[in-house]
Amino acid sequence: MSTTSRAYDIWLRKPEEAQQLLESKRSDLDGDGLSLLSWLVLTNERDDRKAEQLANTAVAAGGDTRFATAALSEVHKWRGDYNRAAEIVRAAREKYPTIPWYALTLADILKDGNRIDESEALLESVVNDPQLRRHALKRLSKWAVDRGDNVRGLKYQTELIALAPDYLVYASDYTLLAHLRLEAGDPAGARDVLHRGASIYSGNAQIREMLHRQFGETPPAKPPTVAPVDERTVGARRIPIKTKMITLRSGILPIIQEATNGQLRPDDILALSESPASAGQGRMIPLEMITPEGMAKQLSKFVGKIGPLHSPAGMQGAILEAGRTKVLLGAAAGAAGKLVGKRGWFYRVAGPGAAMIDDVAAALPPHDHHLLFGPGRPDKLSEDLSAALGCHVCVVDANNLTGAWVVGASAGVDRKWVEKVLSDNPAGNEDEQTPIVLIRKI
Repeated sequence: MSTTSRAYDIWLRKPEEAQQLLESKRSDLDGDGLSLLSWLVLTNERDDRKAEQLANTAVAAGGDTRFATAALSEVHKWRGDYNRAAEIVRAAREKYPTIPWYALTLADILKDGNRIDESEALLESVVNDPQLRRHALKRLSKWAVDRGDNVRGLKYQTELIALAPDYLVYASDYTLLAHLRLEAGDPAGARDVLHRGASIYSGNAQIREMLHRQFGETPPAKPPTVAPVDERTVGARRIPIKTKMITLRSGILPIIQEATNGQLRPDDILALSESPASAGQGRMIPLEMITPEGMAKQLSKFVGKIGPLHSPAGMQGAILEAGRTKVLLGAAAGAAGKLVGKRGWFYRVAGPGAAMIDDVAAALPPHDHHLLFGPGRPDKLSEDLSAALGCHVCVVDANNLTGAWVVGASAGVDRKWVEKVLSDNPAGNEDEQTPIVLIRKI
């Protein structure tokens, strides 16, 4: 196995080791190896100049340079040079015409560079691509509403809702469409939209409140999968805090500090959601950089229709995270579990890293066409954040279907108690943009 192949096999599980391996053989590396090295330098060290130099060398050497393209475009976005970033991604899109995801990456860069007309024209050109449709509609609708073009927003939001049930159609999309229909003088249409939303998100407070306020109706709510937490019973207030997007560029600490300025007490516990933590560490990669191998394509067929591993790209992510041997053993265990009516055996064998992989459902644009991996060294991350913030910190994987799991924590955090406190996921499961929850004992 070549140096590049060995590094690729371990770069997610052991990123520093993969970087050291490539660095030790740098003079012998081809474009593929230098390309991966540039990405590792950017995500491990956040050294934009070194990453840029390596990426440019990789591109000049040729080969598969998707990692170098991603590194270069990210570097120029950091510097605010969106025009250059767009040129780089446009060239990659021409080099790899069979990879559809570059269209979304390019559209987001153009939008960030205030070239909104070009961005929208690009999205409209790919809106009928089945892989891109929901992502394109989400952007086109939001951008139109943001600038007050409700007619255009209504058109695209109606098309987005027509895709439901879908990962990227949230409860807030139903209330937005209902608002747009009310604005257009269509109360019957608004009522119908809210009822459709309530049939999927029966317990959503915003949908129920809008139905009651506008139409005097209170639809029946299904019992939640996870029982609501009574704060007095658990002895803690849970305060979700809205933040800016956490990205590789922003890092984690600056965003938290800005959002919690003056609010934290030494005995507070700050719970950080695992997906934003991963984003801040650079442990999420655009789908254009994933090449599913035969094993991933075959195993993904047996997963079902939902969940991140149902797609070949998601299964390839599990292989990158856990290794081929563990994934194969996990697949065998999962098959055996199905025979006896047991679920979750795949993840028990493949490991927690595979269990924490998330796909587009877990992220807001522009991260909604990325594969997200679990945070790296979550205990150390928690300790580092705790020292900087002056309170306890933990990293939590939570949702409203299975409860909460503390994947990392600073010293002194009672993990089981935190899991009980956050079992109903007060941070929300969709686009609330509240990646941190302040836990304060009462």
